[in-house]
Amino acid sequence: MERKNLKSKFFRKSINNKKTYKRNIALAAAVVLVITAGIVGSNAEVYATRVSNIIGRDIGSLLGIEKNLDEYKTVVNKTVTDKGITMKLNEVILDGNELTVSYDVSSNEKLKEYSSWMPFNTIYLNGKKASNAAGGSARNIDEYTTEEVMTYTLDKVDLSGDLNVKILCDTIRLGDIEKKGLWSFEFKTNGNQLKTDTKEMTLNNKFMLENGKEYTLTKYIDNALSQKIYASAQETNLKTKSAYAIELRGTDDLGNKVSFYMSYDAKNEALFKTGKINEKAKTLTLTPYAAKYPEKSGKMDGEYKKVGEKFIIDLSKLK
Repeated sequence: MERKNLKSKFFRKSINNKKTYKRNIALAAAVVLVITAGIVGSNAEVYATRVSNIIGRDIGSLLGIEKNLDEYKTVVNKTVTDKGITMKLNEVILDGNELTVSYDVSSNEKLKEYSSWMPFNTIYLNGKKASNAAGGSARNIDEYTTEEVMTYTLDKVDLSGDLNVKILCDTIRLGDIEKKGLWSFEFKTNGNQLKTDTKEMTLNNKFMLENGKEYTLTKYIDNALSQKIYASAQETNLKTKSAYAIELRGTDDLGNKVSFYMSYDAKNEALFKTGKINEKAKTLTLTPYAAKYPEKSGKMDGEYKKVGEKFIIDLSKLK
């Protein structure tokens, strides 16, 4: 499954004249990357003291969510150091088939401009590998530390009740450098409460891209963590293999702007997400827009264009 055009409210809320960092990630085989740097002499004591003072921020604030998520999240607060790299796992939230994780990565190596730690984690549930794709956002909170929020799409396994979770990292990356190590976290979590407080409704809205790929919006889901729109996709009449960034843009009935970004786009399904719908809103009026990704690295090929008709989501039908 390919992850493209991933956006996060973590970034939208954390600019404040600081350089922010975005990353689109595709995980075919879930692996975790971490860059390593040695600690020698007196630097080790200074580094150890600084790392011990790292305090992970609330996962809700990182995502730009104003609601209190305490009853849904699991506070892990564990730190592992290997090869001079420290990874601190702060909090996790299980939302259906998605596990959202917040963590910090730090070392005594000073980060260069526009560079940040890039770990890729493999998720195991009850001893079985469960992650198949991931995407998220990060920013450097000082000259040595990257703060990150990642959401992992989990395989279709039983996610009810208490779950034994293992997050395994055996490599970390900084720029084009990577080194081996072992950063492993084990804990229990439970997504039943968030699942109980989740409402949903069926949809049946279609639109088609220029390349012939057709999407059918099938389900709208709402809970304290986010709002999601699931879609099925058909590629039977593809004209080209071009990839597109897609957004569902519009307003609510109160006049507030609303935008659902594409969280992932696979061969047969897609997911659009947002995290900021006004609680008093009764309807959403949305229109699909798309922009073609460049065949090679570079800027997007043109601006977003309308690719479907306007449609209305009646939020009163959420159950």
